[in-house]
Amino acid sequence: MTRKKWPAIAGAVTLVVWFASTAHAQGNPVKCAAPMAPAEERIAGCTAVIEAETGPGTNLAWAYNLRALAYVEIRDFDRAIADFSRLVELQPKEPRVHYNRGTTYFRKGDFDRAIADYDQAIELDRGYGAAYLCRGDAYRAKGDLDVAIRDYNEAIQLDPKYKEAFLERGQAYSAKGDLDRAIADYDQAIQLDRNFKMAYLRRGSAYRAKGDTNRAIADLDDGIRLDPKYPRAYRARGVAEFQAGLLAKSLADLDQSQELDPKDSYTALWREIVARRSSEPSRLAETAVQLHMTKWPAPVVRLFLGEMIQDAVLAAADDADPKKQKERVCEANLFSGELLLQKRVTEEAMRLFRLAAASCSKNSIEWSAAKAELKALGIDP
Repeated sequence: MTRKKWPAIAGAVTLVVWFASTAHAQGNPVKCAAPMAPAEERIAGCTAVIEAETGPGTNLAWAYNLRALAYVEIRDFDRAIADFSRLVELQPKEPRVHYNRGTTYFRKGDFDRAIADYDQAIELDRGYGAAYLCRGDAYRAKGDLDVAIRDYNEAIQLDPKYKEAFLERGQAYSAKGDLDRAIADYDQAIQLDRNFKMAYLRRGSAYRAKGDTNRAIADLDDGIRLDPKYPRAYRARGVAEFQAGLLAKSLADLDQSQELDPKDSYTALWREIVARRSSEPSRLAETAVQLHMTKWPAPVVRLFLGEMIQDAVLAAADDADPKKQKERVCEANLFSGELLLQKRVTEEAMRLFRLAAASCSKNSIEWSAAKAELKALGIDP
């Protein structure tokens, strides 16, 4: 499973310009623009301004912008897109408007429309590095890794100190299986910012995928040092320690991850795997009460609880989205293999690990875990 960071939405500079030109607006501009107010109150304030305004339409741009940003905050992407679309009508030559709508389409998962908006932003401003970066993210989400890398290259050419562009290009190289280039990009991102948490975490993941668990753990140590409350970092270090055979440390890190985020099903699964390998008592049944047991990977959790069989888990992995289905099948194979290995059904476990190593995304925990298990079983993955 991979977790995607969200591109930032531009707005602060735009707000200053638009707000200054609309001091006469009726409604409640103070509530609309109050940064500490709850999103729902800001939406109501901006709506009052928009409904009361009688002047030229362009004077409403700041209110539409702030309302759209508030809608994004509460994940009401359709309403946010509607407001950004109104902004496109009011400010068609403003690249940030296209960028913001593109980023909202991205967060909704509509990558083609996101790319179309980033295209327009770049057409209006050839030096818009963030638009190249986010268009690269959208292409990467579609699986077009070489196109994504070209966009990251452009962003870096525009700004050789653009640490996020190195970070994301590293992710693209990692997804291609080119771990050495990925690590080189993470190195560069860290050189630009010694406190860049995500660069340490992603470099640690790349080292784990290479089988270099010592360097992986060292990088994950740094990531945790920079953010001791980040649960996924503890989970990542726990998996690396598991692969290194450091079971007690792995269990402690997975416990810490679970304490910080008790609703994370993947942490619960890895904690169960390590507990069984360590001959420690299971806590999965009591943990499952806090998990989302109506959505994936709940079927995998039920497999470990003895409530489902492997074929049913694979059937539950079916999804209309081919990419999502591939990820789920990958996870089903890897975790089923781990369970069978615990039960000493070794041949079938090896078969499933081979499937995971062949089909999982090369920058996923499941891919590196499958390779590590095969290697431990004396098989060259």
